[in-house]
Amino acid sequence: MTDPYNIILTIIILLGLAGTLLPSLPGTGIILAGAVLHALLTEFSPLTGQYLLILTLICLGGFGGQYLITAFVSKKMGASRYGIIGACLGMVLGFILPIPGGIFVGAFLGAIAFEIFFDFKDLQEAMQSGVGALVGTLLSLFFEFVVGLSMATLIFYLLFGATA
Repeated sequence: MTDPYNIILTIIILLGLAGTLLPSLPGTGIILAGAVLHALLTEFSPLTGQYLLILTLICLGGFGGQYLITAFVSKKMGASRYGIIGACLGMVLGFILPIPGGIFVGAFLGAIAFEIFFDFKDLQEAMQSGVGALVGTLLSLFFEFVVGLSMATLIFYLLFGATA
């Protein structure tokens, strides 16, 4: 019979993977929280403290990677340092505000606003930076999904594959 804790963790992982594609949910954080809960409920078997540390590092790397991808793509599309800062702050603000597509809108508008107000660019140049921030945000969302899949693969291997 399948362990009920494994079923619960599988459901949490699936919710987390959905969260990586829905920018209003912290997908990899949900997966990590599910793994920690499972470890606590099963006395850290098979998810040991070492594996939880690995999952935490993967999760943090994914979180930081999202901002780096947005910044890199924005820069490649002409954003200044101010536009990159605006895009990243806009992503955070867009995540917090309950608006559809918040991180996309936030990154786009944040880049434009910071380019205009701090780097004194005209609207056309600022819009190009905003588009770069939007493209970067979309790529960072894909990156988070890949990170979530990596975390899920490790967890499923430990739960179901290591004993087979």
